[in-house]
Amino acid sequence: MLILAIDTSAVASAALVSDDALEGVVASFSTEDTRSHAEVLAPGIEDLLASAGVTGRDIDAIVTGVGPGPFTGLRSGIATARTLAFVWDKPLYGLISLDAVALEVAESTDAAAEFLVVTDARRKEV
Repeated sequence: MLILAIDTSAVASAALVSDDALEGVVASFSTEDTRSHAEVLAPGIEDLLASAGVTGRDIDAIVTGVGPGPFTGLRSGIATARTLAFVWDKPLYGLISLDAVALEVAESTDAAAEFLVVTDARRKEV
């Protein structure tokens, strides 16, 4: 299965992920600019698909981050993901960023360990 993962909760980023244990992340794109999500995301995805030698037809599903994060950045990623899913007729799934972090920690530590995932919400809040 080939998945296009999009996350704009912090910076604009995308990855092409294969569930084939040998491949994992096939290609990725990320920018450090926190204010240009809408301008760089679509061209970045186009470049990452081209570098991997795949098209939208080859994608099996699209996953997009739904937060937490700044509204404008999230909106850019979600709108891009929804558009691509519609155009390519692919299933679209939303993923809470904190759940992704929690899964990574749970898989890499003792399953019985308790932990809490938090993020900097700015304004001296978590």
